[in-house]
Amino acid sequence: MRKMMTGFAFAAALALCGGSAFAVDQLITGKKLLITNPGGVSGANNKIVYLSKDPTIALPGGPAEDPRCVPDGGSGAGGVLTVSSVATGESASIALPCAGWTVNGAGNLYKYKDTSGATCKIVLIKGTKLVKAVCKGTQVSYDLSADQVSVSVVTRTGTAPRRYCSNFNAAGACTVVKNGSDQKKYLAKNCANAGGVCGASPSGAFLNTASLF
Repeated sequence: MRKMMTGFAFAAALALCGGSAFAVDQLITGKKLLITNPGGVSGANNKIVYLSKDPTIALPGGPAEDPRCVPDGGSGAGGVLTVSSVATGESASIALPCAGWTVNGAGNLYKYKDTSGATCKIVLIKGTKLVKAVCKGTQVSYDLSADQVSVSVVTRTGTAPRRYCSNFNAAGACTVVKNGSDQKKYLAKNCANAGGVCGASPSGAFLNTASLF
């Protein structure tokens, strides 16, 4: 299976780049998570569709959490979307560079957009409303090779990141329509954040890979 880049070498690189500890971990409910693997682990039609609707969603606070480029008032670090399953050890991480991030005039909606198809088509963070991501392409390197059991989604922004975390756990308050064991589709809906875990990875910690791009 293809795993997210982790290890001591990347931890050292993170330290050299000035990355810091996670600033805020926010647990939010999961409205929907769809992962498709019609072409296998590196298929061009692979897709992730993620949605959380939660009134507790807060906006990134201050420049250190802001994913925009420095001239626009942000940290310059962009963001990262990570999907992982502790049960299967599978994970995929997609960098969201700062150049793709904007904020609306009201200041209540952070939007990432990429029309190239290289990262995610769109990522939205709207205060008190939602976090949403749609990504399609070979960069969605998540391998549906077994029952995923429990899947975590983490959206990170900034150099001292804010992490928005949803857990799709069949054992919790969650409806799993397809568990991924057909090697093609995982679909879960209406999930509470059972267990209070914020993106636990197979190695025990996620790196702030945004600072490496």
